[in-house]
Amino acid sequence: MVSSAPKTATTRSGAGIAPKSSAERVARSRIRKRLHSAYLDFRLLVDELEERDRRSVFENLPDDRDLHRGIIAALEFTYLALKEQNLDFKDYLEEAVTNAEEKLARKESENRVEVDVEFNVETRLVLDETRDISEYSDQEIGELLMNGEIDGELAARLLEQNHSDGGSRDIA
Repeated sequence: MVSSAPKTATTRSGAGIAPKSSAERVARSRIRKRLHSAYLDFRLLVDELEERDRRSVFENLPDDRDLHRGIIAALEFTYLALKEQNLDFKDYLEEAVTNAEEKLARKESENRVEVDVEFNVETRLVLDETRDISEYSDQEIGELLMNGEIDGELAARLLEQNHSDGGSRDIA
């Protein structure tokens, strides 16, 4: 049986908040402020938290699946957020790793180090079995062909179909 009661968002404490309500807006605002503050706090953690405390937090990492998932989620969240702002995660990651490696080198010896960080993300279009193949644009057909997802014969037939119905459906 489906309830006819209005849907509510549930917070971790279990309190229901009606969607699109002023309470939800206030809660979302608080979350944004806490998140912003948390990112600012990392500067303090990097500079002020003792190594023994940092080690203590991560000492059970191989077995602590929740902490593992939390780290992955934090990196994923940061990657998405930067990408949505048209910023390159690579630039932030390279700077962070360089800073950390230089800090580790100074701790271990008085030597300075030069750090070379490489981070490369490549995405490629793959054939989606749930999508009608005739719906792909010319550009997507070309990419599928280059990725080896379809052969030249199928690509030619699809391109011909795209142009025989009155023009290209190219998606820019």
